[in-house]
Amino acid sequence: MTTIATLLAYALAISILLALIYAAKSVRLQNKFRRLGTLEGRQVEEVIQFVGPPAHRSPAGPNREVLEWRRVGFHIALSFTNGVCDGVTRVDG
Repeated sequence: MTTIATLLAYALAISILLALIYAAKSVRLQNKFRRLGTLEGRQVEEVIQFVGPPAHRSPAGPNREVLEWRRVGFHIALSFTNGVCDGVTRVDG
């Protein structure tokens, strides 16, 4: 019986630790976007250099693309035309 209780305690501790790690990564990404300030008008290279590479990059028309950054609990998508940010198209978290 104590072996099962010990295993459950370890599983709980690991789950809590993983939740804290993922929450910290999400907050860190959100803070990077906040520190960057106004996104509209910024170059795609500038945004990537400051916040890191996007999780997904997809074309959205001629000379236009959408870049997305995702973490557990946070998602932001920016649209770019000719490499210049048009603005935020989606924010969750």
